[in-house]
Amino acid sequence: MFDMGFLELLLIGIIALIVLGPERLPKAARTVGLWIGKAKQGFDSIKTEIDRELKVKELQQQLAEQKAKIKAELDVGSEFSSLKDDLNQTTNSIHQEMSSLGQAYDSDAGSSNVKGSETAGSEKPQTDKNDQAPAISHSENK
Repeated sequence: MFDMGFLELLLIGIIALIVLGPERLPKAARTVGLWIGKAKQGFDSIKTEIDRELKVKELQQQLAEQKAKIKAELDVGSEFSSLKDDLNQTTNSIHQEMSSLGQAYDSDAGSSNVKGSETAGSEKPQTDKNDQAPAISHSENK
């Protein structure tokens, strides 16, 4: 606490010996030692309490930061879950459309197969003469 060297302590001891005398000096030194010990204990307990409070504040701050991170992650997770739900709904609607189109195709294909088998031997497919490209042989050009 105080920056006291050996000479200062010796000077205080000599003055105490002169003022108190040799009879009361040991009792006074013991009393001063007890007071100094109690003061050190008080300072140590205050220091420990301050350190403890600082640690508590630091832990509370870390806890608040972790809660904020978790909340942000949960918000992102809820966004992903809502996106997942939307994707599932879209997938289900696509599957429903595909199944309804498949049923419509199957019913159209079934009716066209019946018509196609009836007319397969009687009609030839018609081709447009303009669709066919003229064949050029290399022997004619020479």
